[in-house]
Amino acid sequence: MPTPSRGWWQRHWKWALPVAIVTAIALVALAIAVLLFGVRSTLVGSDVYQDAVARARADREIVALIGEPMTEGFLPAGSINTSTLGGGTGEAGLIVTLTGPKGEGTLYVEAKRKRGQWRYGSLFFIKATDDGMVTLVDQATDVGEPAIAP
Repeated sequence: MPTPSRGWWQRHWKWALPVAIVTAIALVALAIAVLLFGVRSTLVGSDVYQDAVARARADREIVALIGEPMTEGFLPAGSINTSTLGGGTGEAGLIVTLTGPKGEGTLYVEAKRKRGQWRYGSLFFIKATDDGMVTLVDQATDVGEPAIAP
């Protein structure tokens, strides 16, 4: 009696199974990377983030604490929620790491949006070694408004 022929899986499972596993892992990693880059571009591209980082880069006290050039961390923590209700409402709470040649610190951003205009609740910087805190704006400063003179 002739032996039945083996199927494709029975003949090739030794290389097909590892290829399938590696492909699945690569697809999951790709999906996570796309998600992270999407979240990063949304946060970094927001007017609140851009204004807060610009204020930090222009502040003499922060430059004295961590030096120039100043670089931002890859992925800011926090969230930005917006709505078109009432002419544009929303909230933003961000934590941005800033690094310079003299050290690093964290920029804390809290803002609310009413009638399409962002307004800071707080914006301050704390050096990582805790030897300096810099308040960049007072409450109710509009995003895009000139900074308070130091």
